[in-house]
Amino acid sequence: MDLLPEELLADILRHLPPRPIAVCRTVSKGLHAIIDSRGLLLRGLRGIFINYVGQDEPYFFSRPERVAPRVDAGLRSLPDIGWREAVHHCNGLLLVQDWEKLYVCNPATQRWALLPPRCKGFGDAEHLVFDPMVSLHYEVIAFAEAPRKPKIPIQPDIQRPSWYERCRYYTQEEIQNLPSALRAKYDREAEIKGSAEWPPSSYAAQVFSSNSGRWDERVYVREDDVIFTLTDVWSDPWWVESETLTYHAPRCNAVCWQGAFYIHCRGGFIMRLSPQEHKYQVIKTPRLENIFTPPRLDADDYLRQEEPYWDKEACLAEFEMDQELLNNRKPSMHLGKSEHGIYYTALGWHQLRVWVLHEASDSNPIPEWELKHKTDIKPSFLQHYLRKDWKKAKKSWSLDRGTEGSDDRIDYGWDSSDDGVTNVEQEDGVDDYDDDDRYCDMRDDMDFLGYHPSKEIAFLGYGFDGFAYYLGTSKLQYLGTFFPVGCYHSQVAATHESFIYTPCMDDLLPDNT
Repeated sequence: MDLLPEELLADILRHLPPRPIAVCRTVSKGLHAIIDSRGLLLRGLRGIFINYVGQDEPYFFSRPERVAPRVDAGLRSLPDIGWREAVHHCNGLLLVQDWEKLYVCNPATQRWALLPPRCKGFGDAEHLVFDPMVSLHYEVIAFAEAPRKPKIPIQPDIQRPSWYERCRYYTQEEIQNLPSALRAKYDREAEIKGSAEWPPSSYAAQVFSSNSGRWDERVYVREDDVIFTLTDVWSDPWWVESETLTYHAPRCNAVCWQGAFYIHCRGGFIMRLSPQEHKYQVIKTPRLENIFTPPRLDADDYLRQEEPYWDKEACLAEFEMDQELLNNRKPSMHLGKSEHGIYYTALGWHQLRVWVLHEASDSNPIPEWELKHKTDIKPSFLQHYLRKDWKKAKKSWSLDRGTEGSDDRIDYGWDSSDDGVTNVEQEDGVDDYDDDDRYCDMRDDMDFLGYHPSKEIAFLGYGFDGFAYYLGTSKLQYLGTFFPVGCYHSQVAATHESFIYTPCMDDLLPDNT
């Protein structure tokens, strides 16, 4: 085999079923590199599963393909349970949750398994670990959740405003108005409890293994001296009890990369698990202080948008309120993987920052983040939305829920290797801008949908329009809309979570058809 050219050898391997390819991958480093570099076992990007607030099932945002296998976009192979959401994706397998049950399914093979109930007290975030390069068995991990911050018991002799009476605990605004002695007692208790190290040196998790078919408790032992405390977790603006938490908050995502498993945790750190050794390391996330600048709204454009306004004073008051909301908005953070490994992404307003992780080595014992890309995407969005023909732009991607006839979607041939196709940038010498209305509302957040698994392309959403953003050239490419069909209000259908989907044709899931 060493005498064969790599291209010829790769072409031979392409004709093998997935499982023999996985076996060949373990034979030598040369075969390992050929199979991985050409994606012979794991297929390339196929689309993005998206959960929406107020929707009973995930949607699939993708470009139509005529090739097999057809993705079970509506997860119709699963039992008809009425409501479900995608919880996690890992190398072709999807973790799906209904009201109380968990399923692991393969949308490409339409095989699935129902997991038994797990013990309570291990958080509400389950992560799927599946690496077909190592084994066709999978695991689902749920770590013990961080202890909650102490609460001040409701005092029956202290009257509360009527709009707070339904709240089980005091709000931050109420706490400031409580008697100083009561607040001091609460602060001491929170300080003592908050000084505890988190995550602990031995971190317990509930782990379901497809090999054993049951949930077992597993302890991961910490390998480093990076210190975080419960106070760090509680002060995170995206902590589950934070009053700033919204549906747009980033999920605690997790990715598999070169035999390790990375979990994005609230509190400003990432856990790097070694699944075989039952050990973990803590990696600090990049600091976001003072790296984003809040945008300034233009009062004249704002008034012109509202014209004819019935009350200029009221309109200006609304303008000031919108500017304050922009100033107080928190950046969102996302963990992902792409061409060069582990990527950490921060979105603040329309500004994008991307870091790449450099693992620990003999010369550099501490993992470090390199700032790879920073930009303000607002000008590119404006160029798209201010063009006269933007509503007629070709859509190479569309939303699919697996309904009949979904294969009839038009394929305009989106090609990630050609960053010029349907590019939103204006051509030289062409004036396609709408001079009658130069205002474009840029107050909404961007959605980060994920990364292309093998190319430095970030998938972004703005107002339910999908874009591919190329880190290497800073070009923005319009893909299509992912607004859910049958929904008439954007807030009801807000994007909640998204998962890049890469099919895998081999698994050990049972065939339930």
